[in-house]
Amino acid sequence: MMKCCRFAPLLALVGLLATRLDAEPELLDRIAAVIDDEVVLWSELNLRTQLDLQEQGRNPMFLAEEVLVRERQRVITEMIDELVVVKKAEKDSVEVDSGILQEHLDAEFGRIKANIGESELTLMLERSGMTERQLKQRYRKQIRHRLLYEQMVNDLAYRQFITRRDVEAFRDSFAMSLPPKLSISQINVKVTPEAGVIEGAQAQIAMIQLQLEGGQDFASVARQFSEDPGTSAEGGNLGCFAPGTLMPEFERAAFNLKPGEVSEPVLTSFGFHLILLNEKRETEMCASHILVRARTAEADHERARALLEDLRRRAVAGEDFAQLARDYSQDPGTARQGGLWQIIEREAVPPFLAPYVADLGLGSISQPFFLEDGGHILKVNDDFATLESLVREERVGARMAAMIADYRSAIHVEERLDRKWLWDPESVEQTSSPQRPAMGRP
Repeated sequence: MMKCCRFAPLLALVGLLATRLDAEPELLDRIAAVIDDEVVLWSELNLRTQLDLQEQGRNPMFLAEEVLVRERQRVITEMIDELVVVKKAEKDSVEVDSGILQEHLDAEFGRIKANIGESELTLMLERSGMTERQLKQRYRKQIRHRLLYEQMVNDLAYRQFITRRDVEAFRDSFAMSLPPKLSISQINVKVTPEAGVIEGAQAQIAMIQLQLEGGQDFASVARQFSEDPGTSAEGGNLGCFAPGTLMPEFERAAFNLKPGEVSEPVLTSFGFHLILLNEKRETEMCASHILVRARTAEADHERARALLEDLRRRAVAGEDFAQLARDYSQDPGTARQGGLWQIIEREAVPPFLAPYVADLGLGSISQPFFLEDGGHILKVNDDFATLESLVREERVGARMAAMIADYRSAIHVEERLDRKWLWDPESVEQTSSPQRPAMGRP
């Protein structure tokens, strides 16, 4: 089943519209698709593609052009289908409660202001030439589309009756292979140094923290003490990074800071960090850090592997995987949920994870493996509630696809990714083609 309508973050929309006020007339955007009286802009398509790739742990900067072309084609198909559903909802007189819409809008703006500060949002709006009211009007439309889409999906889901026999048939079908969509739980065990190594690093980072609290410049202290060879000469500057780029515990600590704040010591597989948040944007954070290494040895790695192998043996023997995750997993976010990690399309399993889940079926538990954040074992969840949800979603997806195909033929849908001017605007004179959807300032 396709993903629900997803909309660009507020500040990303600001960035799309940001231009120098003294700039010469220029091509600002192009229309990549037309769906009845709605359009998909080239900028919106590229932003959605970038966000999708980041969610998959793939950096668009390092992908070949032909891969980006395929991803862009996939995303524009999703965006067109979503808008077809929205137009069908409008035809069927599906209504969005204005109060609920306003609540969603207010909650999003409140979250943004809490994260980056009202003054920073004001500056970004000034740079873009927009008012807050204009941004809200544009975002209100996207939220309305999302809510219409969700109502259509929920209506289809409500009509599906799933029996125990349906669930058991699904379980039997994927006992030896991955289903089209899978729910994964994990147990994460960190590779940590012996106690004496930890204590020495803690003492060093505490000394550095005292110097910062005494007023010394963060960059100067980083140059003197940080043990990260890649950033110490730059005063610890890590630049800007999107979620999923660095270690989860590092990112969580950075996200909870306000610009200019320094964290308490944060332990990762590299050692102890003091993090200075320089800037927080809607889709990325900019930070510096000071690292004191707490080096691990082969014996630490083997100790973690032995624990994971024992936990796997216990789970295979019948102990509850969820309870083992609560008791032993060292990833606090998933441990609280009994190890529940993510629900993901089979085709969207990240490349770094694929080798460890490719041969699993429903209910299977992986062999231990190690990533940057430590050792893992994974389970492909097969409890009744999870499988009932997957069966329901599969059926809703099939019915949604049929509805889209039927209504798509009843309205005007035009996808323009094969148009030469879309990829190379300079190849066509702006005045030579009445079809060219240039959007620029007069």
